[in-house]
Parts: sequence; C-alpha cells; structure tokens
Amino acid sequence: MDRFLRLGFACALGLAALLGEPLEARAADSVTAYKKAVEARFAQWLQDLWPEAEAAGISRKTFDRQLKGLQLDWSLPQLEPPDPAYPEGPAMPAAMKPKPQPQAEFGVPQNYFNARSLNALAADGRAKFKQLAPTLTAIQKQYGVPASIVIAIWGRETGFGRAALPYDAVTAIATQAFMGRRAEEFRPQLIGALKIIELGHSTRAEMKSSWAGAMGHPQFLPGDFEDYAVDFDGDGDRDIWNSVPDALASVGNSLSSQGWDGKQPWAYEVELPKTFDCTRQGPDQALPIREWIDLGVKRVRGRPFPEERLGDWTFLVLPAGMKGPAFLATTNFSVLKLYNNSDVYAIFVGHVADMIAYNAPVEFVGAWQPVERFTRDRMLQFQKVLVAQGHDVGKVDGLVGFKTRQTIGKEEQKRGLPLTCYPSHALINQVLK
Repeated sequence: MDRFLRLGFACALGLAALLGEPLEARAADSVTAYKKAVEARFAQWLQDLWPEAEAAGISRKTFDRQLKGLQLDWSLPQLEPPDPAYPEGPAMPAAMKPKPQPQAEFGVPQNYFNARSLNALAADGRAKFKQLAPTLTAIQKQYGVPASIVIAIWGRETGFGRAALPYDAVTAIATQAFMGRRAEEFRPQLIGALKIIELGHSTRAEMKSSWAGAMGHPQFLPGDFEDYAVDFDGDGDRDIWNSVPDALASVGNSLSSQGWDGKQPWAYEVELPKTFDCTRQGPDQALPIREWIDLGVKRVRGRPFPEERLGDWTFLVLPAGMKGPAFLATTNFSVLKLYNNSDVYAIFVGHVADMIAYNAPVEFVGAWQPVERFTRDRMLQFQKVLVAQGHDVGKVDGLVGFKTRQTIGKEEQKRGLPLTCYPSHALINQVLK
C-alpha cells in the first residue's frame, strides 16, 4: 500500500508541474495528498488495535461498526501529525507546518480566582444545592464526600452541565491516540470507549465529549467511567451524560475511591512567619500539623486547628510562592489533584465549595501580590537549564509546579536574591546566562 501511495503522490506533483498549475492549487493538492496518506496509515493503525480490543472483551461487530471508515479530526488542538505521513511517504506540506504564534504566558495563579467569577459560580452552586438537596444528601451520606465539593467540581468542569460538548468521543480519543501529544495515554482510552458501547452503557451518538475525549457532566475519560461511574438513579444505566444523579454520584465515588477522608477539610489557609523557608513546600515535605505549629505556622483569622487533627500529616502549598496565600493541604487536596493535577484547580474547587457550604463569600486572607510575567516557552527553557544543572523541577512543561518552586527558592538562596519561591526576571536571567 505504501508503494502505491508514494507513486500516486509523486505523479500528482509531477502532473501539476507539467500543466503549470497555480502555486495555490498545487499547495492545496499536496495537503490533500498528505492527509489522504495519513488517513490510510490511520486506518491501518485502527485495524492493528483488534487484538487489544478483543482481549478487552470487545466483539468484532462492535469494533468494525465503530471504527470502520473512522476519520481523523484535524481540527483538534495539541496534535502532532506524522511527518512524513509514513516512512518514506509524503512529507507534511509547508502549508500545514505550525506557524509561529505569540508566546503564551503561563497562568498567573491570581487569574484563576477572579472574585466576580467565583461569586457567580458559587451562587449557581447554592441554587443547585437547594434544587437537588435530597440527591446530594444521599450522595454525601454514601460516599462521605461533601456535597459542596461535588457541586464545585460539576460547576468547574461543565458549568453544571451547560458547557457545550460538541465532539464525538470515539473520534476525538482516536485522533489523540494516533497523533496527539500524549498519544500513549489515549490509546487505552480508545479501547475503553469501545467497551462502553459494547456493554451498552451508552450509544455512540450519546457519547459527546470535549476535544480531549472527556465525557459528560463530570468530564470522565473512558477509564474513569469504567472505574468510577455508578447508577445512582436506579434505572440500570450508568449515565453520566443525561442523568444528573448518576453524574454527581460518580464524582463522589471517584473521590471516595481514591482516598477522600470525610473527617478532614481540603486544606487550611495559614499564615507563615516572615522569615519562613518557602522551599519547605510540597507533599515530599509533609509534617503533622503540630510540627508546623512548632515552626510558627498559624491558621488564619486566629482560628485554632482542631485538637483531634493535630496529628494529621499535611504539606505546604504556595501557589504563588511567598507572593500569595499559603495553605496546609490535607490528603483531600491530593485527591482533588487526582481529578485534575493542578494546585490551582484543587484550591479553586475547595474554595468554591467553601463559598457554597458557608453560603457567603469566603475571601483569602493572604493577598495576591503583583508577580512578574513570563512566556511559557521561557519558563520551559529555564526548567531545562535547571535540570541540566542537576535540579529536580518535576515535569518540564513550562509550568511552575511545587518542585519548580522549591528549586527557585534554593537558587534564590544560593544567589543572594530575596526568597520568594516564585520566578523573577532577575533569577531567570542569571540562570539562563
């Protein structure tokens, strides 16, 4: 098949040149030929999945019906199409090469906590709380997860079910599994999507998702569905697309199954001593609450820590280093990060949940101070140099996770800069130089 594709591509280009076809038309033809070659490779890739699908219990009938004729969705973000289309095949046309874009900034933590947006989301959440009180009470009783947390996740993920989910999950997941940036992570999700159909949990038409294949009210990938989706309304179906009780109970089951402790909050906002060493942040440096107290850490607003919780192991989270609020995070914070691996996501959900539960605005005591801004590309370069120097910065992705913040603090101490554990131009310029 590859030989014929190569011959066809070469003939098409040669004929266009002989006929003096306009440059624009030739470019369009090369894109069409390239995509056709990639689609042919994709079709073969899908067929090669059959042994894996069969081992997962998927019938040949379901496999063929759902994948035969399936085409890539070239409109999805974060794709890395093969170049060439296949070994010795047509190269990616210049017209399809990514064009230089203005470099995006990495997210400043404060931007996630716009007061107007938080208040609107919390107000909607309180309304949903009243509307669905019997269901939410039952979910909280069964899974031990506060209803306010479940509602906050629902609001954050899909705006309480109002967010548009315009993509076909099978197509989106198959495209990401074939030529997405995290292809290997999506491959088992494609098998999982076929399994959902095979077992009759949903029809293909109902399986609407985000561009990354996250489905339904709770934005579950197929693997999440298999592990955590439940039938809470008792109709025999685990329906996270149309049944709000099923969707919300599935969120509760997800958190409970991954270690939610109903006796702890998600975190405590705290005040740190002025000379506190901010490199002590992160789950790898957890301590019992009583030991944090011995280090001078205090709960905000003069509140005491619960006496019965002083032995709980907690870790310090400083999303903006010393330039923003500080938190002692519990096991539940880590569980929220299993839903979405982001410190600010976990803080956002926990904060909105508190606003819903207390039926009032809940302001952070710690102020978000102005921070310097950087492109994500520059942060990526910064991380690469730090790694080359022997530092552990966590994932090298242009984002400032806790390990990167720890390393920044160590470099600030080493270079005699003010200790902030947050990136600055002064530090980055010195390191990159």
